[in-house]
Formats: sequence, structure tokens, C-alpha cells
Amino acid sequence: MQTLAPHKIYNVFLVEDDNGTLQRLAEVVRDEPHLELMGMAMNFSDASAWLARNSPDVLLTDLGLPDGHGQQLIRQTRAQHEHAEIMVVSRFGDENSVVEAIKAGAGGYLLKDESHAHIADSISQLLQGGSPISPAIARYILDFFKNDEISASHADAVEDDPEVALTPKEKMVLQYISRGYSNKEIARSLEISPHTVASHIKRIYRKLEVNSRNEAVFEGWRMGQLSIRQSAPSVSHGNKDAQQVAEALLAGGKRCVDVMDVLQLAYQFDVVAVMRAMRQAGQPADEIFSAAKTCFSLEDKQLVEAMLSVGFSHEEALQAMLG
Repeated sequence: MQTLAPHKIYNVFLVEDDNGTLQRLAEVVRDEPHLELMGMAMNFSDASAWLARNSPDVLLTDLGLPDGHGQQLIRQTRAQHEHAEIMVVSRFGDENSVVEAIKAGAGGYLLKDESHAHIADSISQLLQGGSPISPAIARYILDFFKNDEISASHADAVEDDPEVALTPKEKMVLQYISRGYSNKEIARSLEISPHTVASHIKRIYRKLEVNSRNEAVFEGWRMGQLSIRQSAPSVSHGNKDAQQVAEALLAGGKRCVDVMDVLQLAYQFDVVAVMRAMRQAGQPADEIFSAAKTCFSLEDKQLVEAMLSVGFSHEEALQAMLG
């Protein structure tokens, strides 16, 4: 994740209709040496007019305004100030408010009752490419993205349309984007030029019909191009003997692919069980992927999903796939 530029002062614009909350947020900003309070507004009209004349680095906005909605300000800011970071600070923590704000272009979402220190830290995270979200509302986003029916229906539509489906490289870039990496960091990790990363991102935006990184991540999840997965548990007690066999064969100089063949035939293991045993035996991700590709008649996507299910990170699995 990128770091804050040394000695740079970031200009912040606050939009909040409750004066007590507005002053509290202003105090948070004033207490941070790398932040400067550039302006404040208590309604949509004043905020919209201010944004038309000024260019903030950070917009902190409420959603429920007396003469409009914060989503409109988010869209206006995203259209007029491409590089501005946007975070919602609201009392609304329901699924619809959270998801719609992210779709509009918000990069973070906090509830108003968060502590002074947490809000300050979240602004710093936002400026470093993160997406800070109050723990109390994070489950709404997880529930939304884990909706199998939505993901499946959109994934099917994407698979049927080659103009929409992301390539393996584009999916990998999108995975890095979802974790807050900058273009330069993605380029370093994938050993490609920043110009190539920018080209991938441009194609991702076009295919997903979005205009920002947060929108790309949202649409990627919604359309089944990204998934939220938890690491699977380690090898169960009943499979320890298989792991010991794998370790013994590897210690004797057998190749990863040969050991996989043995586990598959001797224990009737599927690809997930084989990968889990090989991972527990200390084999690197790229060798496991390559060997599994030889042993099992599966597509790359299925192999990556199997690697994720046994505990490999997205980066490890996708880098193994790309070779």
C-alpha cells in the first residue's frame, strides 16, 4: 500500500448538517499535521457550489442532507475531481446506504460514533489507498458480496460475453487494486511497467463500465470477477498420514507432480485435498499450481479457486497461474 507523501498537506472538505458533528470532525482534521481544513458546508447546495469552485484532496460527507443526498455530492466530486478521496461519515449503516455510497464512488464508510482517533486513522488509510470501513457495518458489505445468486447470475453473463470477461492478467490487476495497491506497486509485483498496468486498468474500466478504482472493485465482486474467500482449515487429522507420505516422497527427491499422482491414486484425493497436503508439506505455490495442472483436467480458474480454498492468498494463486 502506498504511503503518505512526506511534508505534503492534504486539503479536506467537510459536509455535515449537524453542527456538533461538523465541529467534531473539524477538530479531528485540525489535530492532524498532514491535514488542512479547506472548507465546510451544512447542506447540499452550499457543498455543491463549493466543489464547483475548489478542488479538495479529501471529501468527508454525510448522506442525509436537508436539501439533497450525499450520494449526489460523491458523484459530483468523482466527476469534477478525479483524484480526490471520498469517505462517508454517517449515522446510516444499513446495507443499501453502504452499497449505494460505494457504487457512487466512496472509498470509505464510517459511522458518526467512531472515536476521534479512529476517524483520524481512517482518513490516513484513505489517503494511502485503503478503504476504511466501520467494523459495525462491514458485515453488510460481506453479506452483499457473498450473495451467491447475484454473483452467479452476473458471472454467467460475463462468461457468455468475451467483451466483458476480464483476462487472467486483468483479474490479477483488479485483485491488487482491491487490496489498495498503487499502479507502481502493482507494476513491481507483476514485474511489468506502470504504463502496462495503466493499460490494464483502462481496459478493466471499459469492460466493467466504471470510472474509478472503487467502482471497479465493486463491479468486479458483483459480477463474479472477484470473490471474498476465507482460508480453509489445515489438513485434518485423518489426512496426516497422506501429508507424511508426501513429505517423505519429497525428501526422497520426488517431483511435486509425482507426489500429487501418488496422493490422487492412493488416497482418491481431489485437487483441493492434494493441494492442501502439498501446501502443508511446504511446496511453493507455483509448483503446486503447475503440478495440479498436469494431474487434473481443470481450467486455470478452477485451480486458482482451489488454491484460495486451501489458504493461499490471491497474490500467490494468481502469480502461480501466470507463471
